[in-house]
Amino acid sequence: MNNSDQSPERQQLIAWLTDAHAMELSLAKVLENHRDDADDHPEIRQQDEKHLAETRRHAEQVERCLEILGAEKPSTMKNAMGTMMGKMQGAMSGPFGDEIMKNCLSDFAAEHMEIACYKSLIIAADELGETEVSRICGEILEEEEAMARWLEQHLPEVTRLSLHQAPAAR
Repeated sequence: MNNSDQSPERQQLIAWLTDAHAMELSLAKVLENHRDDADDHPEIRQQDEKHLAETRRHAEQVERCLEILGAEKPSTMKNAMGTMMGKMQGAMSGPFGDEIMKNCLSDFAAEHMEIACYKSLIIAADELGETEVSRICGEILEEEEAMARWLEQHLPEVTRLSLHQAPAAR
């Protein structure tokens, strides 16, 4: 089905899902970098690995939502831009001794952005009677909330670790 054959509300939901798909792909690249930064921190690396796998699965699940709505496959250009932005963000924290702290803060912010995104997608899907899309987004939301809780619980530990390992500020 062509997107122009759908109601404006349905087209908007498709646009938001397409943005969510690009967001997940971008965050996967960020998480790859964060995982690599955590080589000396096994618990953090393990959590990054777990969430990276979830994030890749989230992108697939959002693609499934788009298929359910009869939308075209997400644009390769938009996905490429998201991937490029993810690589750039990961490279920005690399040269600093406190990258674990910066990664934790970045991930915490990203998780809350994703939580808000999926809550809105659920509301929109429910409003349009798209129960399967709502259900899938609800499953993704649960994993995003779990990761946000993990980050919040580990923020004190990461802060202390970074404080005592970071080189003196210039």
